[in-house]
Amino acid sequence: MTGRTSPRPPRVLAVADADSYLKWAVWTLAGLRADGAPVDVSAVLVRSPIAPTPAQVDAAVRGSGVPGPPTLSPRDLRRLVRRTRPDVVLVAATGPVAELVAREVVRATRPGRRPALLSGLPGMALPATPQGAGWRRWCDAFLVHARVEAGPYVEAFARQGARPDVVLTRLPFLEPSAARAPGSPDAAVRRVVLAAQAKVPGSRDERVDLLDGLARLAAEGLDVVVKLRARAGERQTHNEAHPLDALWAAEHARLGRPGDAVSFVTGPMADQLTPGTALLTVSSTAGLESLALGLPTVFLADFGVGPAQLNEPFARSGCLLRLDEVAAALRAGGPAPDPAWLEEHYLHSAPSGLPAAVHDLARRSRDGALPALSVRPWSRPRHAYTAARSALPVAVGRRLTLSR
Repeated sequence: MTGRTSPRPPRVLAVADADSYLKWAVWTLAGLRADGAPVDVSAVLVRSPIAPTPAQVDAAVRGSGVPGPPTLSPRDLRRLVRRTRPDVVLVAATGPVAELVAREVVRATRPGRRPALLSGLPGMALPATPQGAGWRRWCDAFLVHARVEAGPYVEAFARQGARPDVVLTRLPFLEPSAARAPGSPDAAVRRVVLAAQAKVPGSRDERVDLLDGLARLAAEGLDVVVKLRARAGERQTHNEAHPLDALWAAEHARLGRPGDAVSFVTGPMADQLTPGTALLTVSSTAGLESLALGLPTVFLADFGVGPAQLNEPFARSGCLLRLDEVAAALRAGGPAPDPAWLEEHYLHSAPSGLPAAVHDLARRSRDGALPALSVRPWSRPRHAYTAARSALPVAVGRRLTLSR
């Protein structure tokens, strides 16, 4: 009697270019493994001027079970795709680089036998911008992380003439746990962590005001920590014009604050989200990690609420406060997130559609059922300057990196 050979598990390769995309990619791969269905996963970094430092790589992958990825040139990436023949490539990169990676993957494969292209954004992805969809209109499937994201992205891609599968899953690093019991020892806040962001608040004066507000919390007897994505001078996904650690060193004396009132750390955010901690941010996805753990969480409203602050989706969360309201709110146990908002946004209870989507994409790839894609550049002419600034240095090497 002859046995029937089982098909090999789907082979998924993630390609990232920056710290936040790498974290999202490896934890998305980890979630696929945790689903229980067999899947073969690996990750690489594509050479980039915003490539994470070794410390940032360690922070991104720690605990995921995915090894630290090698860094490849576009030519090396083509060779890897030809050699390993992945079924699905998770393109986890900033827009112009994502397009370059997708073209390299298509260029590396025979017509009719290309890998499926899966993409997404590494956090809160609203508003659904024409640029975000335009750079990724080649994808076969696009991941969203909240119910409220699905419709806007279907519409954004349709305006680009694209119809990828829009797949709902949760942000992969959000671990649900039992909420704090009011009055329990873990509910008493002794420590405040600010999740720093490169882009918001934007101006130097606003960032100094933010630091001064944190120092006022320290004067209330709280241990105040700023969790940085990068130290001053290190690269990250978004350029940071006014690094908070450098600003504090320059301004704390003028503000009349002791230098040790605020401390600064790097490393995984998970290391900071411990019992007795409250998380403050303008709009970082770290706020969602904190909510998932049942920790007191505040989205700061001092600098406005809207698309420019990236915090519009949090307006009805129940957790929007000004800095001068934070101390009193934390003494009362912290703001209570609205359950309906959690369900419609990033802490929904819907089962992840990602595992089924990956297996379907892998089947379509093996069957040659994916639509043909040209290797010519897909960018709109108005994107040419951005593509030159972002993708050209990746394609030709760091030595030609363009100035900001």
